[in-house]
Amino acid sequence: MAEQIKTKDIAALRARLAVQQRYTCPICGGSLAVGIPALDHDHKTGRIRATLCGLCNRNEGKVLKAMVYMARKDHPVWENPTQWLKNLADYLKYHEENPGDYIHPTFDVEKGKQKPKKRARRKKV
Repeated sequence: MAEQIKTKDIAALRARLAVQQRYTCPICGGSLAVGIPALDHDHKTGRIRATLCGLCNRNEGKVLKAMVYMARKDHPVWENPTQWLKNLADYLKYHEENPGDYIHPTFDVEKGKQKPKKRARRKKV
């Protein structure tokens, strides 16, 4: 059975995990020696997973919320969000290595970036 730590033990555990992780964020590979790393945990179970850099910790939470909470209840992402993320990563990697033959009309080829969206004009009253 997992042991529930006390709030006063967070800093020590976070430091111990950072040492075990060689001061490396397991998501981005960046250094945990800059700023205060985050003690990441699963919000469903409360179990501590690792120490992450602050940016990865914030974005991990945002990604999970966006993909799970914004999906329809019958969407496959609800079945296994981890597998969905893996599939997404595999999909993006495949298309980086095998780019398509067509370019989207909203992409500015000359500038190498997405064209800005046109704003609707207001009618003068």
